[in-house]
Amino acid sequence: MLVLGLGLTGTAYAMQSSGIARGVTIGGIDVGGLSSGAALEKVNTAWLAFQSESLVFRADEKDITIPVIGTKADEDVVVPEIVSLDAVGSVNAAARFGRRGSIWQQLRERLSAFVGRPHEFAKITVASDELIELVASAIDTSAAAPVDAAIEFVEDQPRVTDSATGTSYAIESAIRAMTREVGRLGHGPIIVTPRATQPTFITSNELRTVASQGVAAVVARAPITLSLDEQKWTIDDVAIKTLLGFRQTTADKVAVGFDETKTAAFLNTIRKEVDREPREARFEIVAGKVKAFSTSAVGRTLENSKTIAALNALLDTSDNNVGLVVSEQKPVSESIGTNGLGIAELVAEGVTDFKGSPTNRRYNLSYGAQILNGLLIKPGETFSLVTALGKIDGKNGWKPELVIKGAKITPEYGGGLCQVATTLFRAALNAGLPIVERRNHSLRISYYEPPIGLDATIYEPKPDLRFTNDYGSHLLIQTEVVGTLLKFRFYGTKDGRTVDLPEPKVYDRVGIPATKYVEVDDLKPGEKECQVGHPGAKATATYTVTYADGKQNKQVFESTYRVMAPICRIGRAAPKTTKPKPTNTNTSTNTNTTTNTNTSSNVNASE
Repeated sequence: MLVLGLGLTGTAYAMQSSGIARGVTIGGIDVGGLSSGAALEKVNTAWLAFQSESLVFRADEKDITIPVIGTKADEDVVVPEIVSLDAVGSVNAAARFGRRGSIWQQLRERLSAFVGRPHEFAKITVASDELIELVASAIDTSAAAPVDAAIEFVEDQPRVTDSATGTSYAIESAIRAMTREVGRLGHGPIIVTPRATQPTFITSNELRTVASQGVAAVVARAPITLSLDEQKWTIDDVAIKTLLGFRQTTADKVAVGFDETKTAAFLNTIRKEVDREPREARFEIVAGKVKAFSTSAVGRTLENSKTIAALNALLDTSDNNVGLVVSEQKPVSESIGTNGLGIAELVAEGVTDFKGSPTNRRYNLSYGAQILNGLLIKPGETFSLVTALGKIDGKNGWKPELVIKGAKITPEYGGGLCQVATTLFRAALNAGLPIVERRNHSLRISYYEPPIGLDATIYEPKPDLRFTNDYGSHLLIQTEVVGTLLKFRFYGTKDGRTVDLPEPKVYDRVGIPATKYVEVDDLKPGEKECQVGHPGAKATATYTVTYADGKQNKQVFESTYRVMAPICRIGRAAPKTTKPKPTNTNTSTNTNTTTNTNTSSNVNASE
């Protein structure tokens, strides 16, 4: 037994000392027998190759390509990564396999890998919600929706229209399949399976009977009044005829009622009179004093489906009045009085420089600052920058910047907003406010350095920048653009707190790799568009706030910036064509002429 024990111990030691256990993989890559450093290099090389490609889904024999990663052409907002890998964590987990616990556990793990049992250690994260949204938006689901039997009037007589089967797509199961695929650094294609979906109301003799008996009774209910506060809208008998369809009653029977699609279209015609954005309470400071104030107002949005349900429920009663159903959106800062706000002095300031920014980027960061100017944050409130800025699109005044996604460049709104986020983040740090949510850019951005590691990125709806006002007074945001400087100031009342924020420590610096060249078809042959490269690094900053009573709040901000090679998109060259060589069939004595012609032809066709 002693000899056997010594033999097993020696075997385990020999297997352990040979590097990562045999049979261990990371993303499907065999790292068995490698040292941790060699494994990390091998995994990083494969990961960079994986990132340069797109995930591929296939629906209705058409490919949907989604870039694994992309970045703003103006070096600002980084498009969220669909797939991310913790390479260091993966290698560390792989290296620990067969080295944990007792010698017997180590031996058991190593032997299981040695005999071929799979052991995968990739720490890969897939942004499933974003991926579902991207795939769904690429499929024309409107054309695939089932069509219910409906009611229409022909020469003032009701008739039942035909229903039709629709098609749905198993998108979530496709995302699960893609998650398994990327677990071994695969890109697909993954089939998005179509499925037949049946309409709720299928054309039948029963429905024709229901329509013939029920239409007149519903039309006779006119006029029906819709109301909201002091506003009223009337649906007369003519309008009701255009809205009729079928509904399920509370007794689970089919009856004539308000058609979902038709009535939603009608409600959208009055939406402009109903919907309103929330309005924030605002102050304006002139010469350091509050001079103007406006109260906040709750926003509201008309809820079509719930209002249609209320209209159909009305038909089972004797009432002819329906209240519109709306959802409310509270403002970031609720309405408060003008007294006792405690706004007395400048509390803190944050400043960044946007020198060198293109025109649209300058516009967007100035526009974002304008939206935030005068905003009030009450004590105890957690401020959300994404919420405060609202929807980022052309309808709301934003201008587009170019975004590189895979090998294509497309316009996207809001380039420059991360300068707003970074400037506001630094103002919040200087004010000693607790930071609730902050994410650094994926890339190092020249506008925010030095220092490295104190930037913040936002991208609707996530990531967000959030911080809490833990002062006893309200905080008022004032913004200013002076030349190429963007300034954010907080006004309130200082409470004796001090802030310690040393220069961040920077490590694991990586230089810019060699330029990558990608041939594309959307540029002219030989035409070139290039995206600059970015060096990689990691940074850590310790943020300590000491309050007047001696208590402290300490936060550590860890920032990882990935390295990115310069990318040049080059228009694909036209296919080469070679003229066929003429065959000399001339039997005359004019040999020189024939020879010269052939020589000329050969020269023109050569490269």
